[in-house]
Amino acid sequence: MKKIIILYSAIILIFSVALLIEGCSKVEDNLVTSPDLGVHSAGWLTPSSPNFHGNAISAGKWDMSGCKKCHGMDYKGGGSGSSCLKCHSNSPEACNTCHGNSQHSYPPAALNGQTSITYLGVGVHDIHLGDSTLRYSAKVDCFECHRQFNGLYDTIHINPKNIDNRAEIVFDSLSKTRTGNITPNPVWNRTTATCSGVYCHGDFKNGTYRLINPPPLPVWTNQSSVVCGSCHGNPATFDPFPGGTHPGTHYDVDECYWCHQNVIDENGNIFNKSLHINGVIDIGER
Repeated sequence: MKKIIILYSAIILIFSVALLIEGCSKVEDNLVTSPDLGVHSAGWLTPSSPNFHGNAISAGKWDMSGCKKCHGMDYKGGGSGSSCLKCHSNSPEACNTCHGNSQHSYPPAALNGQTSITYLGVGVHDIHLGDSTLRYSAKVDCFECHRQFNGLYDTIHINPKNIDNRAEIVFDSLSKTRTGNITPNPVWNRTTATCSGVYCHGDFKNGTYRLINPPPLPVWTNQSSVVCGSCHGNPATFDPFPGGTHPGTHYDVDECYWCHQNVIDENGNIFNKSLHINGVIDIGER
């Protein structure tokens, strides 16, 4: 009897295994291949890689709507669970994600990572906007040279239908400051990397731009192209001269403080930059 029970048990076990194998084979025949969890290409997070995500976004004309589908509208992870804010702490749409660095949102670095002043996309941004010791005036607002816009996808900033990766130059009020009967007409020349006819660089009453022929022009990619005489007198020196700002007279730069003590010191150093290139002639003692 015991043998019969063992025999039947063995038959039942064999039959069950056969059914299981058959069932599994049918399920396996109907399986759909699972998707590859590695959504991005190798090198997606490596700046030196051609597959770097910055390059891909640039090639896609800066449209990051696809990123939001996985990482969420706020880029905090969404369905992917991977937050973009680990690297882009402010937001992938923050100005300094593409322009400048972690401290500021203007070049250097340029969109392509260039940092040299001699590169057109870098130039003397830092001298105009930063805390450079070469800056001779109050910081210039970005929109003095570029059109003001509202948000990343403003068509003034990024136009998906016609993008050339250039920041178009549109001069604002400072460069057009009127002095006496002089009304500047600022012009940017991309070929020579120069701006002409700007109040900020000598196009004011008795300014060098109006009195010298040809007038001295600041070169965007050469910080040495501008000295005090470029605006006030002799373009080859730091000094005003007869026919310059003070017709019929000559002063050395270290004598300007005689009348402009609120702006410049006895060594010719501009210590109050907010009062220089501000559209007002500031005369007085400290």
